[in-house]
Formats: sequence, C-alpha cells, structure tokens
Amino acid sequence: MSIITNLDEIMKKKGYTLTKLAEEVGISTVNLSKIKNGSISAIRFSTLNEICKTLNCQPGDILEYKEIDKQRIIPLFLDYSGTTDLLLKGGAENVKKFFDSIIHMQEKSNCTIQITMITGSAFESAESKYKMLYELAENYGLPDLFDGAVAEYCGFIIKKDKNRQLLTMDTRILEKRSYIEEIVNEYGGKISPEVTSFYNVTFDDITRENLAKASEEIEKIIDCEDIETVNYYDSYGKECDIKPKKHSKSEVVWILSNKLKEKYEVPIIIIGGDSQDEDMKMYTANKEKIKNLGLKTVFIAPSNIGKIAEYDSNVIIGDWENSDGIADCIDKLSSRMKVREDGGIEL
Repeated sequence: MSIITNLDEIMKKKGYTLTKLAEEVGISTVNLSKIKNGSISAIRFSTLNEICKTLNCQPGDILEYKEIDKQRIIPLFLDYSGTTDLLLKGGAENVKKFFDSIIHMQEKSNCTIQITMITGSAFESAESKYKMLYELAENYGLPDLFDGAVAEYCGFIIKKDKNRQLLTMDTRILEKRSYIEEIVNEYGGKISPEVTSFYNVTFDDITRENLAKASEEIEKIIDCEDIETVNYYDSYGKECDIKPKKHSKSEVVWILSNKLKEKYEVPIIIIGGDSQDEDMKMYTANKEKIKNLGLKTVFIAPSNIGKIAEYDSNVIIGDWENSDGIADCIDKLSSRMKVREDGGIEL
C-alpha cells in the first residue's frame, strides 16, 4: 500500500510552475519538489493548507491512497571487510560463482536478492568498494543486486541511484528531514551531500549565537536522546553535524530490516559475516527481534565459527580456505530452501 501525490497533475491544470507555487505557498522549491515527487515521509498541515488554498483544491485531490503489490525480496546483509575481501580474493572466476549462486537462489525462491554491505569503515572507503561491486554485478546482468552500503559508524546508507544520493538509514532522522531543512534554510545554511556524519550542515555567514540556536532547534525537532548536534565554529568553517551518539552493525541490520519489511514482501533475512564477534552479533542480537516481525533469519559464514553451528540449524558454514566460500554458503542455503504454495519459504 502507498500514499501517492497528484500535485504535479494539479499544478499543470491550474497553470502553476514549481517556482510560482513555492513563492505563493512560502516554502523552498526544493521542499515543494520533494512533495511533488512523493519523496517525503511527512507533510505539515500548515504547508498542506497553503497548497490547497493557493490551488483551490482539497487535500484528497493532492494525496491519494493506492494498494500496491509488494515486490518479493530477500535481504542479504553482507559484512563489508573480511567477507567481501574474501569474495574478491579469487578474482573474476570466484565472483562469477557467487553471482551464479545468487541467480540460482532468485530463480528457486521467486525473490530478488538485495545485498546491503555493512562496514565500520569511513564513508569514502565504503563508497569505493561498493561502487566496484555493484559495477561488477551490473556487468553480469544483476543491476539491482547491490542495493546499498552502510558505513555504520558515520550513519549513512550509500545508495546507487540517478542522483547518487546518500540516504540516512535512521528513520527517526529521515522522518524529520523536511523540518530540519526548514530550520537550516531559515539560518542560511545548506546540507552537504558529501559528509561523514548523518547530516553536515554548513553556514557561510552565521554568528556563534545563531549557530547554537539553530542546533538547539534541530535537536528539539528530532526529539531523540541518542541523537545529537555537534557544532564547529572556527577558521575552517561554521558547521553543525547531526549524528547518532552510538551505532553498531547489529542496530543497522535491525533498522533496515524494519524498513525493508514495510516496503517489500520479505520471506527470510540472510546475514553474512566472517565469524568475528561483531559480525555474529548482527545475527544473535536480532534473531528474536526479527522473529517477532514474523521473519526467519539465517547466518552464513565462509569460515569456522565454532560450536554455534552445531546447535543452530540457521547457521550455514562455507569453506573459509576457499575463496568461493560465500557462493558455497548460498548454494547450501538454496538446497535447503522450500517454497510453499502461498509463497512462504521453509528451510
């Protein structure tokens, strides 16, 4: 199901351009464009009121509810460092085996596999390796395989789209984006697209007092104790960073699992790691929580993770010594997979 916007159609009927409507409503063209394109998660009643007043229409003319069939996907949260390094270790033939195993699972499950890489590395490092992997997948006929990469300590999910946009993975921030932008615009700031925190807000000309006020207003709008603003005011620039106080790989998996389930039909969730404690927690810390969403989680590891595999049937081990160990895990998982008549998956 989905709420869609018909604002573009109404504007054309009424003879309004984006710039003209934005001026009369009293909002920025950027924010109005997001409303028109449906790329928002919330809209203020006061803004909706002004749009309806200006266009002489009803809210129901602009916003419409439509039932939409959800796409079937299986998310694969793949550890970025050890696991993806292992994937690339064997060269082109090894990568081909992995892609073939993905294609086989997609055909058997009638689902699209979407990989999100998760790393503790800095943004620039995550972006570089992510770009290399999604280009390899595109060349192999899997353009939608690598859905994003999360540099989890800096809080971003890197998405490949036509604008190369960086999207926040934390829905609490995402839900307040339009309000944050209004505050930033009011104080003459701008949100940088190339950053290493949730939002890096820069100001060309602002007093130290007003920077503190803007920061305070942003924190008040977000209203989360574990999200903070950090101000910098020196010869290098005047900035306000909006970021989480703490993040972990397991929290990233939980946040994205919830978001993906809202958008897609998700029969199972796969987590892949290289057996380190932090990777294992992506599975163990979320197993029961994801189960409460009505989903099953599977952990794949191309290595020996010890005794846990002996009592947990949802942990699948590949061959760590072999560079195609990830493909081995996927093949083992596919061989256990049974698709019910209702589309559900049993393992």
